[in-house]
Amino acid sequence: MQVGEVVTITKSDEHGNDLTTYPGRVTHLDEDVVVVSCPWTLGKTVDVGPFALLPGDHLIEYYYPDAWLNVFRVCDGAGRLKGWYCNVTMPPEIGAGWIRWRDLKLDYVMGAEGDGLIADEDEFEAMQPSDQVRRQAAEALVTLQRWAALRQGPFSQDGCVSTEGGEA
Repeated sequence: MQVGEVVTITKSDEHGNDLTTYPGRVTHLDEDVVVVSCPWTLGKTVDVGPFALLPGDHLIEYYYPDAWLNVFRVCDGAGRLKGWYCNVTMPPEIGAGWIRWRDLKLDYVMGAEGDGLIADEDEFEAMQPSDQVRRQAAEALVTLQRWAALRQGPFSQDGCVSTEGGEA
């Protein structure tokens, strides 16, 4: 994998069953994170609380090889920041030309104004997660909330121009 490369991203459920596949372009890559710029390809509006994902939106997605989370910085079609959508996940699998992540249904969503919420706790509980998964998920949420409060990592930028290698 290299900067500028188009990759295939696959989101799967907690059991590894594919849910959706979409394209992205790598904008930054190092040992700690892979950053990918992606169009919103679902083709419909999805209300996530502080904002809605709409056709024409663009996401800058952050994948951490050893972390139980990912972060999507969400931008509208005009390049304005809408907010961040963060997934609690199993650590992603990253290979040559592809990224695969398992969604654990638990999310942290924060609007551009800083209004954040934990979403889908009921869906997470319905999975009947093991004690280890519960512990990892709790740690991921603490990390996301700390990064958001301190404006660290993906939360350090208020705009949609990526310092990792280009515009969203």
